[in-house]
Amino acid sequence: MIAGDPRIWSDPLEFKPERFLTTHKNVDVRGQNFELLPFGSGRRACPGISFALQIVQLALASFLHMYDISIPSDAKVYMTETVGLTNNKATPLEVLIKPRLHLPSFMD
Repeated sequence: MIAGDPRIWSDPLEFKPERFLTTHKNVDVRGQNFELLPFGSGRRACPGISFALQIVQLALASFLHMYDISIPSDAKVYMTETVGLTNNKATPLEVLIKPRLHLPSFMD
């Protein structure tokens, strides 16, 4: 199991992004820490790692710049997940996405 060793990660099957802010804040995805290797390591590491990390930041920043994202005022956020090939939420999350600015050049 990738990044699921219970000797390294407490509750490895739980989605806990906050662990990278506290106990595992020095873990790097670039292949230097063998606890987490999303791009591989050594000679077989992904050659596009730097590009991929920059594109993810750019896409997220562009999305957050262009839209206001909120949840309905009466909605609750449940963090339970289903078991499967990917992590899917057991209860779907309803979000409201509204254009922040009228930017026709970005939205066409």
